[in-house]
Amino acid sequence: MTRPSAPPPPAPTRPGPAAAPGPELGAWPGAGPGAEAAPSARRPGEDRSGRPGFASTVAAYARSDSLILWRLRTPIAFMLAVPALLAFTLGPAVSGSSPADGGRGRSLIGIAVMFSFITVNYAGLALFREFNNNTWIRQAVCRPAASAYLLGKLLPTALAGLIQLTIFGAIAFLGYRTPLHGNVVQLCLVAAALVAVGCALGGVLHCLTNTTTVFQSLAYVILIATGCVGGALVPPDRLPRASRLVGVVTPQHWAMTALDAATTGSGAWGPTLEAVGVMGATAALLTAVTLRMLNFGTEKSTL
Repeated sequence: MTRPSAPPPPAPTRPGPAAAPGPELGAWPGAGPGAEAAPSARRPGEDRSGRPGFASTVAAYARSDSLILWRLRTPIAFMLAVPALLAFTLGPAVSGSSPADGGRGRSLIGIAVMFSFITVNYAGLALFREFNNNTWIRQAVCRPAASAYLLGKLLPTALAGLIQLTIFGAIAFLGYRTPLHGNVVQLCLVAAALVAVGCALGGVLHCLTNTTTVFQSLAYVILIATGCVGGALVPPDRLPRASRLVGVVTPQHWAMTALDAATTGSGAWGPTLEAVGVMGATAALLTAVTLRMLNFGTEKSTL
């Protein structure tokens, strides 16, 4: 019986070049040495983390909501047709003055200021629309920057509000020959501040309510109540004392005080700067509250 022979020794191998160390588990491609020399893979509009930048996020939401607002048509008709119908049927009687002293133009401007607060309703509905379209889960997952999201969602409504005020202002000054003792810049500043307050208030109401039914009920109550006591329909000096006291806290009061001073008043900048300061501070405060309360993970109902 023969013993098994031992296996032959392994053939000598020539040492090859050492392998380059690979990236660690979970590391981004190109994160090794020399990655700073690699070309950037970021697409236009993305920040360093690969997420869409602030401007890109604002533009995306604003573009989408602008198309929706235009296709709905109802918001545009309501913002233009309803105040026009009231202004042309009520005439200067609602302001307690005659056409000779600019009452018709003042009435038209006042009704436009009152219905500019419909931005409260459509700003909130723009935020509720994410739940109506079942896209809120997408926001909850990707969590865009709250400030960019809010700005993009509210910009179309703000633009519609400015267009409404511009159209009625043009009719008042060109059609009814309403005097302008100030200048157009004053009118633009007051209009921008008023629309900003309306949109910011819509954001707060959206955060405070869970259904569109409750939200819209509050929005219409605010529109009518603040317009009446704020002097948008009837000048403050013709309102009851209690209404005048309450009206001081409404944006319409400050807007109409500045507009009256710029049109039939002396045209001084004092009332304009005061009104813009108060409304601007109010809009900033309401926006800060909205950003604080905004929660992408909270589900709401559109019923």
